[in-house]
Order: sequence, then structure tokens, then C-alpha cells
Amino acid sequence: MQERISLDINAALRRGDKATAEALRLVKSALINARIAIGHELNDEEATKVIRKEMKSRVEARDLYASNDRPEQAAKEEFERSVYAVYVPEQLDQAAVDALIITAATDVAEPAFSQLMPAVMKLAAGKADGKLVAERVKVYLSGVAT
Repeated sequence: MQERISLDINAALRRGDKATAEALRLVKSALINARIAIGHELNDEEATKVIRKEMKSRVEARDLYASNDRPEQAAKEEFERSVYAVYVPEQLDQAAVDALIITAATDVAEPAFSQLMPAVMKLAAGKADGKLVAERVKVYLSGVAT
């Protein structure tokens, strides 16, 4: 994945797309830092986790800038997030997460958040946003409790 990002940086520079090249340099730097911290070359799953973390950081920054009336900075953060999104698999939507919750609920002994949440996250295998999963598990549990 790091090689692909390096090639894409060079392609962006050849096109004169400095904004994309800069965004890719930032994510490449994050990957290098993660490789150093872990102590070995990152496999694709580890690299995907690093990129998702960078994407989450960009979303949080975008929301913060937007709430503080800084639309230019918010747009920059959203652009960087969209550049990173190319390198990670598509996230599961709400319906897919709900289906995973139902599947996981049949496997756990007692439908409690502390047991169901980890089971769903294991089934999702990094393809679902934890915030969405937590929200949907709470909705599922509130429906089961009534």
C-alpha cells in the first residue's frame, strides 16, 4: 500500500495537483511513523487501520472547523479525508450493521452491550465505524428490552 501511495504522490505532482500530493504525503508520514512504532513493515490490514485513524482525525477536525465558522479549513480537511478514502475498503452501511448485530445476537448468551458490541466488531472486521455500531447496538438492545 505504501508503494501505491508513493506512486500516487508522484502522479499527482506530475499532474500539478499539489493539494493531493500534500494529503498523500501526510498519510505516508503517518504510515512510516506507525511502521517505526510497531517495529516491522505494515501489512495491508495494519496500513488500513492507520489510514482509517487519519480519516477519523480529518472528520473530527472538519467538524470542529465547521462549528467554529472556518469553512476553508473544514473543506481542506474533508478533501484530505476523501483522498484517504480511496485506499480503504468501503464502510458498511446501517442496514449491513443491523444484519451483523442480529447475527452476533444469536451467538452471545445474554444480549448485553458489553457482550454484543465486541461480537459485532469482530464480525465487522474493520469494515464498520465503531460509533455507528455502538449506536445501532444500543437501538437493537432498546428494542429487545421492550
